[in-house]
Amino acid sequence: MEPKTIVAIEIASSKIKGAAGSVGPDGRITVLAVEEIAGLNNVRYGRVQNIREVSAAVNEIIRRLENAPGVKPRKVRALAVALGGRSLSGAPAQAAQKFPKECEITERQVERLAFEATHDFMGDKNIEATVPRIFYVNNAAVRRPVGTFGESFRGEFVMITCGKETRQNLDRIKYDTIDPAKVTYIIRPTAVADLVLTPDEKELGTALVDIGAETTTVAVYKEGTLAFVCTIPMGARLITYDLTTGFNITEEAAEAMKIAFAAKAEIADAELVTAYDAQTLNKIVLTGGGANIAAFGNQLTAQGKLPTRVADMPRDIALRVAGRNSADNIDIIALLVAGARKIEDSCLSPLAPPAPPVTVFEDPAEEDEVPVAETGTTETPQQRQEQRQEQRQTEIYTPAQGTGRRRDID
Repeated sequence: MEPKTIVAIEIASSKIKGAAGSVGPDGRITVLAVEEIAGLNNVRYGRVQNIREVSAAVNEIIRRLENAPGVKPRKVRALAVALGGRSLSGAPAQAAQKFPKECEITERQVERLAFEATHDFMGDKNIEATVPRIFYVNNAAVRRPVGTFGESFRGEFVMITCGKETRQNLDRIKYDTIDPAKVTYIIRPTAVADLVLTPDEKELGTALVDIGAETTTVAVYKEGTLAFVCTIPMGARLITYDLTTGFNITEEAAEAMKIAFAAKAEIADAELVTAYDAQTLNKIVLTGGGANIAAFGNQLTAQGKLPTRVADMPRDIALRVAGRNSADNIDIIALLVAGARKIEDSCLSPLAPPAPPVTVFEDPAEEDEVPVAETGTTETPQQRQEQRQEQRQTEIYTPAQGTGRRRDID
């Protein structure tokens, strides 16, 4: 049986990246291929602007993945696509139920509670996910309510919402060989957090700061679950643009200047972290392209007054692609891991079964040409037949006296 393979695509402001990875029996991911195309301002702040250009780039990524040695000759038939950008945010929600008598809390009642917490939402965004925070059964806090008994049941949730236009433009992407119904959207901040944060960091309180090219997303985890998520329209590329304009230099020179003088560059991100109740936080974890600026971690530690570390690629991720085992690929591999949990079937078409063996019956009457070593020529079957006929009709007779004569045999 073929292992399940997940194919993921991330459409970001700086680049469009894709990857394919097989899922082992233990759930671990082996990355088979990674491809990317630099962005050409057709995606701004995480929102697709030019549908045609992005569609062409995505289909080119898919073709490259299909031609990768670990994927070929199979074809991509389904995708996991990242959902993020400027409009992604979280909002608190809660709901309560009262029962006529004490009863067991079931999974269906938990689903009903989540539905009631969000069905009155009147905002101008789409609800993409509802993440449970904490439940109360008879006013006692529980994390796993299924199987408990009570007369009252209450839950607190975080609604993850996304701008309608952002989602609509993703839905408008034209795939050459993929049915749109086979596209599964993955919430990017939660996928990255599940990959790089340890259980202890989620439990004690950690802010995951993802610094992209044009946006920065902060996801706060506390007591083992998501507590807060917010995105601001500021990233590492915007600082580069400011330096380019202010000093009238090229983008490459501005990027080098930003890295050299990063100690005073990105202060707004630290203010966003400290805007959340810092007393509930224990650590800050940096990821994204902007996390490569070494001085920014020190700046964030000083302003947030919290220890800071840069996320690393988990050791249990196996990569068959040279040069891709770096923190720059955490985002796309996080989508593979999340897609493995959310997508049941393989994203690739199955391998064609081997052709059955073919038995060739040779006609004994037919004989190939046999080379004659002495002359270097080739005898045909007709010549060999005539030679055998002549041998049957002629015999060399040699008498004892030493004289010889030919005797014809009838």
